[in-house]
Amino acid sequence: MSNFEHQPHGINSLSTIIKRLEAATSRLEDIALASSSLSTVQRTLDAGPSVSATQTSKPAPSAAPEEPKSVKAYKEMVIQAKLQPYLKLSEGLGGPVNEQARAVSTLFEKLGDLIYCASASAKPTDANLATLLQPMVQSIEAIGKIKDSNRGGKNRDSFNHLSAVAEGVPAMGWVQSPKPAPVVAEAKDSAQFWGDRVIKEYKEKDPKHIEWVRSFAAVLEELRKYVVEYHTTGLVWNPKGGDALAWTKPGGTATAAAGGPPPPPPPPPPPPVLPPADAPATAPAALGGAAAVFAELNKGEAITSGLRKVPKDQMTHKNPALRNTGPVPTSPGPAGGKKPLKPTKPTALAGKKPSRLELEGNKWFVENFENDKSIIIDKAEINQSVNLFGLKNCTVQVKGKVNAVALLNCNKTSILIDSVISSVSVANSPSFAVQITGTAPTIQVDATDSGQIYLSKDCLNTEIMTAKCSSINVSLPVEGEEEGVFVERAIPEMLRTTIQDGKLVTTFVEHSG
Repeated sequence: MSNFEHQPHGINSLSTIIKRLEAATSRLEDIALASSSLSTVQRTLDAGPSVSATQTSKPAPSAAPEEPKSVKAYKEMVIQAKLQPYLKLSEGLGGPVNEQARAVSTLFEKLGDLIYCASASAKPTDANLATLLQPMVQSIEAIGKIKDSNRGGKNRDSFNHLSAVAEGVPAMGWVQSPKPAPVVAEAKDSAQFWGDRVIKEYKEKDPKHIEWVRSFAAVLEELRKYVVEYHTTGLVWNPKGGDALAWTKPGGTATAAAGGPPPPPPPPPPPPVLPPADAPATAPAALGGAAAVFAELNKGEAITSGLRKVPKDQMTHKNPALRNTGPVPTSPGPAGGKKPLKPTKPTALAGKKPSRLELEGNKWFVENFENDKSIIIDKAEINQSVNLFGLKNCTVQVKGKVNAVALLNCNKTSILIDSVISSVSVANSPSFAVQITGTAPTIQVDATDSGQIYLSKDCLNTEIMTAKCSSINVSLPVEGEEEGVFVERAIPEMLRTTIQDGKLVTTFVEHSG
């Protein structure tokens, strides 16, 4: 009874234990799953910030290197103090003046990069230096093109402005000179010549143009002062620096001065054309001159195989009657004789070259005129030269003071000149005549026969140099007489050379009578 009564209770207890075990097992599984998830989350949290920091963090920017003193001074003295006012005034004038000013700004920026590069680089070779200067050369060419494209038309009033700048920017050549300051000063003087024209034209019209001229002159003057102070004997390089072509401007990615990588090499030449299959057979026939002689000698004994056999009736030693006759005629045919030479065209029938009278840059060209007595070069300028070539029986008048005059390969040509700064040159021009109404320090005559030189009262201090010349006369004004009265003097042609103390002593031979 007791066993029966306790049996249900034992079964219930066993069932309860099993449920509790299942509950405990489920809980343990939940705890294990939760622990796994927690560890995963913990690893993610631990690894996440480091990965993110690795991906997003950037190296702390290094302090920018301090600019060299020469670069700072260039920016302060030239760019900020003088160039910026010039650019502002150019913007006010507008048009091609402003366009050219922007090109000038680019040029000075390239110069600043070159100075920065030099402060950190060793002096390059001449070839590498030319590569470094290429961006500046391109800017100077662009400035010149702006001037040349505005010679006429609606912008012709700005031509003097553009010429002043175009004549001033060659001051950048100081970077290649051991004496840079005079280079800048000379360019400034050239620019001032055109600047004075602007001042003269706008003196009573618009003072802005006068201020503009002075601002550009101030840029060049300040550049000269900067060069004297920091680059007295030329652009200063860093002996301990690196390769100039590999230098990059701090904060930039491109090569500072080189202007980019060099252009790609040219494509390879085309493959040679193979000769046709029958070329070897025809090649000996094409030989001529010495090549044909050597080709025949290389035949050896076969060289006589091509000779024609002479029959007995044509042998002179067996037929005495043939000895009094002429040579045996050759066989007829195209190969029996050479074709007659084509007569050359007489010189008188040769084509005449076109006449030319034009100004290119600062040089006048007068060429190939004939029988023209009214050739006039009007409004010639002090920095221009005049070149006469191939004239025949012509008269040329040059109005204004010019730098130089040259007469070459002209015949019976006369030229009237006001004044010359350097020299008058005559070469290979027979029967010439040169008259100078002003001054000319030097007159050179070379390889010329028969010439006449007329000098004014202001030109009596000139020097006349002759070489390989004859019949050269100089007409001098007669003192006390009216203008146009001359006395003619001949330049000596006969020389006497003697030997004195082992040296040659040469004197002129004077005739008296």
